[in-house]
Amino acid sequence: MKHRFLYVAAAIALCATFNSVGAAEPAIKHPVPLRIVSLNLCLDTILVELSPPERIAAISHYSLDPWRSTIAERARQFPITYETAEEVVALKPDLVLTSRHSATATRHALTRVGIRFELFDVPDSIVASIAQVRQVAALLGREAAGEALVARIEAALETSRPPAGFVPLTAAVYQPGGLTAGIDTVTGQLMRVVGLENVAERYGIREFRPLSLELLVSSPPQVLLVGDTSPGAPTHAESVVQHRVLRSLQSRMTRELFPVRMLYCAGPTMIDALGALVQARDDAQRTIHARSSL
Repeated sequence: MKHRFLYVAAAIALCATFNSVGAAEPAIKHPVPLRIVSLNLCLDTILVELSPPERIAAISHYSLDPWRSTIAERARQFPITYETAEEVVALKPDLVLTSRHSATATRHALTRVGIRFELFDVPDSIVASIAQVRQVAALLGREAAGEALVARIEAALETSRPPAGFVPLTAAVYQPGGLTAGIDTVTGQLMRVVGLENVAERYGIREFRPLSLELLVSSPPQVLLVGDTSPGAPTHAESVVQHRVLRSLQSRMTRELFPVRMLYCAGPTMIDALGALVQARDDAQRTIHARSSL
């Protein structure tokens, strides 16, 4: 696939946070759902953490893709859909989790046949993501499981903080197509938690958008967080991460792995993302210390 970074941006847009339709209306008490379908990768990651497997009627096909998904292995045990109304209706769910970026025609069809669905938007902060976990848990009637997951996320946040006296390292996310994470993204907030100073702030980048190679090399960060490449020859979008100009800066800038799939979702994915960022921070600090000792 060419222009892989476009898939990154699109997949990020598929991620979700709760935004109920008709929120001003009195809440309707629903029975605990026993057949749940998720049409969104990020909702899939929460659903498989909170729900007993036998209650999951299907998840999205995106979750099977190891390049995009942090639950690719676990996803194999569940049926999948491609978001079509025909697939969803045939599953006879009593709850569908969907996003504003999912197929509008499918949502309209679910409304016509009277299948309940809940609509979600994209989270823009750690706080909003934690709230999302609790909201999904409430929909599933799995509040205790939701609190347990929140506790795991909060523990990961706490243990990922740098030690006292740590001097922040400048860093940039640099993924296929030059995509970077701005300071107002969940990834940007996680970088701050672990002690990485996001250079996207220098250039006024607040969301996800490409960072030009020229800007990057004009003032290189200490740590470059690069994604893994797809099998075989890299695509055109991926090749920018391997550019010879970046290789020439190896004595000034360390390259650390931050898998692309860590960008897509928040929720439980934040635990994996924090682990990857801490590993990158610690490896980079050792490399920088070794260089200064020469």
